[in-house]
Amino acid sequence: MKTGITLAILALAAGAGAANEGSAITGEYIEARTCDVWTGPCFANGEINLIGKQAVAAWIVTRGSWAGTSLDGLKVVAAISAEGTLHTSGEGKVEAVLMVDEKATAEQAKALVAMAKSLAPQHLGNIVKVERRAIVYSRKGLEGELSAGEDARIKTTAFCPCDAICCNEEKAYPSIGDARVECAKTLEHAYRGAGLGGTWSDPVKRSAMIGTFTR
Repeated sequence: MKTGITLAILALAAGAGAANEGSAITGEYIEARTCDVWTGPCFANGEINLIGKQAVAAWIVTRGSWAGTSLDGLKVVAAISAEGTLHTSGEGKVEAVLMVDEKATAEQAKALVAMAKSLAPQHLGNIVKVERRAIVYSRKGLEGELSAGEDARIKTTAFCPCDAICCNEEKAYPSIGDARVECAKTLEHAYRGAGLGGTWSDPVKRSAMIGTFTR
């Protein structure tokens, strides 16, 4: 009987340890794509491989460490470009540019890159360039604003009733960054940097996700 109790306690302790390890870092997340992410299934299916090939995503660390390196208050932004619509079977080759918080030390910058790659392995496997940028972020509810120097920008707000088209809207895609998100309206979404074969600006769409991440 004692052996059974001891094993149960050890199992609980191991579970608690795994939970603590998995929750070592937390923060905010924001993303925008070049297609609606809050939409009806018919609209989403009709857009596959026509639009939705680009995205900007950002992780804003509230507190925590990655591989033993503290990342409290630091940020990393990814600009992503694919051959086809992201998160579909036809997305094809995906390339990304990472913009790392200019406030990060060399060690912290390395950890931010590793964190982003771990949180978005499907889309950050081919990083063509890593750059330092002044990254600014603010959020109040579904109103979020992100800038990475002059290269990337997202601004979001909550939907209003007039934003519904088919009244069957839902979140059509998971987030790129393994985050718990709500969909939001995109007021601004742009990437003006180099390295991805072009730039984009895709404002005033139902194309944003905003929320939190934990690992």
